[in-house]
Amino acid sequence: MLESRELNANDKPWVVAETDPILANELAAQLGVPRVIACLLVNRGIRTAEQAKAFLNPSISDLHDPFLLPDLEAGVERLARAIESGEKICIHGDYDVDGITSAAVLVRTLRALKANVSHRLPHRHREGYGIKPVAVEEAVEQGVGLIVTCDCGITACDTIEFANERGIDVIVTDHHEQGSELPRAVAVINPKRHDADYPFPELAGVGVALKLAQAMVRRFGYNEDSFISKFVDLAALGTVADVVPLSGENRVIVKHGLDAIPKSKKVGLQTMLKSAGLLGKPLTAHSLGFILGPRINAVGRMDDAGVALRLLLTTDEQEAWALSCEMERLNRERRAEQERILAQALEQVESKDLSSVRVLVLSAEGWNAGVIGVVAGKICDTYSRPTIMISRDEKNGVGAGSARSIPSFSIVEGLRQCEDLLEGFGGHAQAAGLALRLDRLDAFEERINTVAAELIPEEELVPRIEADAELGPDEISDELAEALVAMEPFGEGNHEPLFVTRGLTVIEKRRVGNGSHLKLWLRAKNQPSIECIAFGFGDMYTSLELGTLVDLCYHVRHNMFNGTRSVQLVGKAIRICK
Repeated sequence: MLESRELNANDKPWVVAETDPILANELAAQLGVPRVIACLLVNRGIRTAEQAKAFLNPSISDLHDPFLLPDLEAGVERLARAIESGEKICIHGDYDVDGITSAAVLVRTLRALKANVSHRLPHRHREGYGIKPVAVEEAVEQGVGLIVTCDCGITACDTIEFANERGIDVIVTDHHEQGSELPRAVAVINPKRHDADYPFPELAGVGVALKLAQAMVRRFGYNEDSFISKFVDLAALGTVADVVPLSGENRVIVKHGLDAIPKSKKVGLQTMLKSAGLLGKPLTAHSLGFILGPRINAVGRMDDAGVALRLLLTTDEQEAWALSCEMERLNRERRAEQERILAQALEQVESKDLSSVRVLVLSAEGWNAGVIGVVAGKICDTYSRPTIMISRDEKNGVGAGSARSIPSFSIVEGLRQCEDLLEGFGGHAQAAGLALRLDRLDAFEERINTVAAELIPEEELVPRIEADAELGPDEISDELAEALVAMEPFGEGNHEPLFVTRGLTVIEKRRVGNGSHLKLWLRAKNQPSIECIAFGFGDMYTSLELGTLVDLCYHVRHNMFNGTRSVQLVGKAIRICK
C-alpha cells in the first residue's frame, strides 16, 4: 500500500527553491563552478568563497579541540586514574548504530591503552533505552569502579545517583537534549548541555565518544592523527545512521570515514561489506545509512545488540563471519516484521480524518517496539505528519512508543508539553521515544494534536516535492555531475540535490528489474539524448508513448557500465505535459 502511495509522487506539487541570483553569480565566478552549484551552496547557507571551499574540501584539521567539550578534562583524568590503577571500567552503550559504534570506539581505544575494560549494551525489549539500575547492580557484582555511558545517560539522574550510592563513578558521554537538571556524574560530556560553549553542538553520540577517546590518546602521549585515521570509519558509520546534520564536524567525519572504511583493518567491518555486497564498491553515505546501518540496527531491534558490538570488536575472521551471518538472519526477520506492522499501521491511518489530525498516533498490541520507529518514519514521510507509533502491552497497561516528525515540528518539544501524561520520553527534534500508561493514551493523542495545531501551518501537512533548481537541458552535463560529487556526502542537512527539467521528449523506453522499474531515453530540441532510470515507475510504461513530452524531477549522477562513465538521471517524479 505504501509503495503505491510513493508512486503517486507525480501528483504532489513541485516546488522549486528560490535563491539569491546576485550572490550565486558572484560565488560561481569566484569558485569557477557551474552557476547551479553556486545556487545549491547559497541555499545551504554558504555565503563566501572561503565557506564554500571549507564545505567542498572538509579537512581533519577542521575538527575542534576535544577539550572544548564540557567536563572533558574531568572525564579524562578519572579514566586515566582508572587505567593506571587497573580499576575495572565498563563501557555502557546503546542498542542502535550510534550507541554500538560509540562503545566500539571507546572499548578499542581503552584496550589499546591497556585498560581493564568490559562492555555492556541494554536489551531493547527487556530494559529499554539507556542505563538502568540493573546495569549498576551487574557492575557492583563484577567489581566495576567506573562506568562510561555512550549515547545515553544525560537524563538518567536517578540511575546515576544509585550508582553513586553503590560506590561506582559514572562518566556520561551523550548528545541528546538534557532535562531540567544534569545527572550528578564525575563528568557529563555533551555538546548540547545548556552551559556548553562547544562550537558544534550537532555531534552524534559516536562523535562525542571519538572526542573523549582522542583526548585519552593525547593524555597518554600517542599520535592523535593516527588515532583519528583508525577510528573515523566507526565514527562515520554511527554519524550517518543517527541522521544528524552532515555539516560542520559531522561532514568532516563522514567524508573521511567513507574513504577509510574500504581500507579498514577492522575484521568486522570488512565482513559486513562482504555480506552486504559492498566489498570493492565505492561507498556513499547512502551505503552507510541504508545498507550497513539497518543491518546493525536489526540486531538490536530483534534481539541482543551485543552481537553487533562483538562484530565490531572481534579480530577473528571466523567469529566475524558467524556474527555477520547472524546479523543477516536478524535483518531478514526485521524486514518481514516491518512490512507486517506497516500494513496494519496504514489501515489505522486510512480510518482517520486527516483534515483534523496534525499528529498521527497509532497503536496495537504485538508491534515490535524495536521496529515501530522505522515504520513511523515511513508513514511520517508519506503523509507529511508527525507520527507516533505505540506498542501496547495490554497485560501491564503500558505502551512503548517511537515518534518521527517533520522539520517544522520538534517532536521532543511537543512531548515535553505532554510530560504529565507520559512515564518518560527523550530524543531529538525529529525522532524520539516515549512510554505511557494506556489509560492515558486518548488524552495524550488529544493533547499532542492540540499542541501541534498551534505550531504546524496547514501548508506543511501537504506532501510535496521540493526541488533545488530548474535546469535547462543544456545544463545537464558531465561537468555538473562531477561538481555534484564534491558536494557529497549527502544526508540530513545536506540532501542530494533534486532538479526539474521540462518539455523532454521520450524517444525510447524499457521496463527493467522484473518490470517494476522504467528506463527512459529523453531528448530536448537540438540536444543529445539523456538516459533516465526511474525506480518503481514500471507502471508508467504504457502511458509514456514514444514522442510524449514530459516534465521530469530527478537527481544527476554518474553511471559506470562496461568501464564507460556517463551521466544518468534518476527520476523521482514524471509528468506528462498537457
